[in-house]
Amino acid sequence: MEVIFIDALQIYWWLLWGSLAIAIIFLFLGNLLDGLLDGLGELFNPLLLFGTLSVIAGSGVLLTKYTEASTLLVLIISAFIGICAYFLLYYFLIIPMSQAESSNAISVYDLQGKMGEVITSIPAQGMGEVFIQLPNGSRSETAKSFDETDIPQGTNIVVIEVKDQIMYVSELKDFN
Repeated sequence: MEVIFIDALQIYWWLLWGSLAIAIIFLFLGNLLDGLLDGLGELFNPLLLFGTLSVIAGSGVLLTKYTEASTLLVLIISAFIGICAYFLLYYFLIIPMSQAESSNAISVYDLQGKMGEVITSIPAQGMGEVFIQLPNGSRSETAKSFDETDIPQGTNIVVIEVKDQIMYVSELKDFN
């Protein structure tokens, strides 16, 4: 049986190119492949894992090529550099991106204090509908009279409070 000797530098090169290829594949096809690895969570993000393997392999190549350190020492230093890169990427890239909102939608609770117009009359003890114009669009919401008075269609209103997804509005009076 013939024993094949593989140099540590070759292993680092194969690991570098393989992990970079997989990281690039996940970068472009991540949405398709996400379902396969959903149970792993954010901490084991494939892009992060293979990116870390790339850092370990890259530092292994550089340390092996340009230092006289032993193979074991190069592996330990490369692993340390990779772990540091992993946590830096995780805390400064993955966490902020996962907490970023991808929508410019506004919650109904954010409408408190906004002005609008009644589009369906609001009876004293019932509900109607109001229209509120916002910088990023407009909304129609269910509303009740805060003062428990009739508010006819076309009346300008102000949202006093929001409870259980229902806006409580009052008629906006002219102060002139």
